[in-house]
Amino acid sequence: MDYAHARHAGNAGDVLKHVALVALIEAMLRDPAPLTYVETHAGDGLYPLGSNGEWGGGVLRVWNARDGLLGRYAAIVRGVSLSGAQRPQAVPGSPLIARALLRPQDRMLLHEIDSRSAGLLRRAAPEAEVHEGDGLAALPPAAEGRALVLIDPPYSDKQQWTDAARALERLRGVPSALWYPIKALTRPRALIAELARLGVHGIAVELHWTPLRLRRERLNGAGLILASAPKEAVASISAALPELGALLQTHGEWGAAQIGF
Repeated sequence: MDYAHARHAGNAGDVLKHVALVALIEAMLRDPAPLTYVETHAGDGLYPLGSNGEWGGGVLRVWNARDGLLGRYAAIVRGVSLSGAQRPQAVPGSPLIARALLRPQDRMLLHEIDSRSAGLLRRAAPEAEVHEGDGLAALPPAAEGRALVLIDPPYSDKQQWTDAARALERLRGVPSALWYPIKALTRPRALIAELARLGVHGIAVELHWTPLRLRRERLNGAGLILASAPKEAVASISAALPELGALLQTHGEWGAAQIGF
């Protein structure tokens, strides 16, 4: 995958990730204590959309959702476009999804290694603490106290799969979500095996919107490793998979997997 997330903003992988993020933050906010939201690869924050792009197979398909978890996510997406818009004019990245839910007493700590993206992020989320640097290297000190961590590397090389696993190991006991792309199952299953070897336990939740037998340049699916996550959030994410699968599928079928380890 390439690092310039703007090229992929609003795709099906983003939809899964951001629906899950809504569920995780909602569950964490049931506790009145302040929460620190930490993100390792925060991107631009907000992505204006052209007349076509990968968002057509992602946020466009959930644009009109009104009910349940998916409806609450779609309302946040609609909130960054003009009232009455018939399709998304922009798509919020994870920081703006979080900002829409967090309370005044909560904190946003965002890391972005690309200087241009970090500048755009500061303008999109001026209330956040934005650090220009390696978000994985900032863990675990960045997640001190009561925190929720989103790890979302670009996976531009194989080493980043290993680095992500080791970052999650350092966060033992901290509610965390690690997003990963699926074009085949080799690397995702190796990631889960590596986490188990490192003594990290949790659940992997996957959605395959294109059959894995049909290899494509774009994603066949995506997954999230949920470690030390609230049980109600995991249940809510899992319950949303059938609706998401039906909306995002590309060839008349979809699949999902939940793997405990």
